[in-house]
Amino acid sequence: MSSQHTVIVGGSSGIGLATAQHLLASGARVTITGRNETRLAEARRALGAEAQTLSMDATAADALPSQFAQIGEFDHLVLALGSGKGVGPFATLGLADVKLGFEEKVYAHFATAQAALPFLNPTGQSHLRFGCLRSRGRARHGGDRRPMPR
Repeated sequence: MSSQHTVIVGGSSGIGLATAQHLLASGARVTITGRNETRLAEARRALGAEAQTLSMDATAADALPSQFAQIGEFDHLVLALGSGKGVGPFATLGLADVKLGFEEKVYAHFATAQAALPFLNPTGQSHLRFGCLRSRGRARHGGDRRPMPR
């Protein structure tokens, strides 16, 4: 893994940041992206100089190809981007908030994966992590991590 380059979209916090820490510890080359500049800078400090960072808003689909061009070719893509929209007590959850959650989560995953394909090493892998779970009357984002077919 040490010669491999992994791009983690949504790598400035949560599971994306933990994945970056793990990969860096194993000697991999890692680029993390995030839309929150402050959180991205904090993640860079926490990860150290070995980590590369790039500001990227996965909901801005038109900008994604040029942002991946800045990164160049890479071996693995991890989509760990998230959204706090569309979650909460089902009885009071507004439809507009659910729609925004899909736009910031599901649609953004789709657009990001498509934009990344031209830069992904043909022998590399992509992992998607998204979904919805229900727990005690609350809609929550869950996870489904499967390799993305080409």
